Amino acid sequence: MAARYELDGYAFLSEGDRKRAEREKETISYLKAHTDSTDMKALYKIYRISIEKQSFQTIFGLEYLNEIRDRLIGSEIVTADLLEPIPVGKVLVQKQEPEKEISKKADKTAEDIEKLRFQNIVKNFLIAVLAVVIAVMLFVTYRYKYSIFTYFTNYEQKMRDEITDEYKEWEDELSKKEKELNEREKAGSESNSAVTDQNN
Repeated sequence: MAARYELDGYAFLSEGDRKRAEREKETISYLKAHTDSTDMKALYKIYRISIEKQSFQTIFGLEYLNEIRDRLIGSEIVTADLLEPIPVGKVLVQKQEPEKEISKKADKTAEDIEKLRFQNIVKNFLIAVLAVVIAVMLFVTYRYKYSIFTYFTNYEQKMRDEITDEYKEWEDELSKKEKELNEREKAGSESNSAVTDQNN
């Protein structure tokens, strides 16, 4: 029966591989204890150096690097195309970007995030102001007969209708007075005729 070199449920091919996995576990524990998991620059540095020096080659190390990679991409400060792939086995790391360039890119990305936050605050403020203005305009429209909305829609028609109604009332009143006047004249001429007939 072949010897089994186990560690945390994993079977390694040799005692050397098992010991390397044990060292990687200790290194990971140390790094986690002494690194702020929210500091993306520090995590990126660990990731880059670990790949450059091939510090992790066992399942524990590769999982740790993958965890860092997911955190970096999830933070949106570093995009996936800036991160080197995690080498498996004897695959060598591709050409590294200088640390200063990465630092500049990370700083620029942080500035972009701040600008986006500021733009979002301004945008939300403008939306709130517009909402208040619209609410006031709707209130005015509801409360008063004529407003800026009715002016452009039915204001002129309503004014025309009101003038027409007033004109009709005035015309009716004028016709009524004219009729009364005619009746008076008729009554006056009839009484004059009666007086003339009596005189004759």
